[in-house]
Amino acid sequence: MITTQDLRADVLQAAQLVKRDRKAGLACLNALFNQGTLPSPALNGHYQGALLTTSVNPFMDALSRALFGLWLPWKGKTLDAAAQSGDNIFTNDGLWLSRLVFPGYKGTIPDGPGRSRALVFRTTLGAGKDDPGLRVLKIDYDLEANPSFVVRDVLDELVQVGDGYYLGKAHLHWQGRWRCAAYFTLASL
Repeated sequence: MITTQDLRADVLQAAQLVKRDRKAGLACLNALFNQGTLPSPALNGHYQGALLTTSVNPFMDALSRALFGLWLPWKGKTLDAAAQSGDNIFTNDGLWLSRLVFPGYKGTIPDGPGRSRALVFRTTLGAGKDDPGLRVLKIDYDLEANPSFVVRDVLDELVQVGDGYYLGKAHLHWQGRWRCAAYFTLASL
């Protein structure tokens, strides 16, 4: 079996490949995702997150890389295995933007110095949207507590690709169908 360190390097190499050869890099990330397994044990606690790449279209992906290379307030997720729920961790320097984009949203809570948690989700186990033969942890944002603009149209899927290391796909329901919009990682703290 490949070690966690080897898988981390493979994931990071695939994310770098996207910059040079988008199609090949996305194919590598998808292949690594398909090598993953259902997370075990169940995720519980705080996890550090990293956005690897968006996968919308070449122009948007390049723009996202430039913007998120400079500033990305998303830092990870918290999960509660028993309650099958969780939320996202953000730096507080993004609060002003969230207030502009989601003016009525009141779900932000402090999470230590310089950080907040927001955008709750529920978790279930099931078949992958793009990968029906693969069992994944589904992270569903379609909850009344979340803003209806974009957030409730997101479904993340997560697989384990090493000890305490997880690869995720963020799906967006757009124009009547689900599309893979990004790849990300979560790692145990």
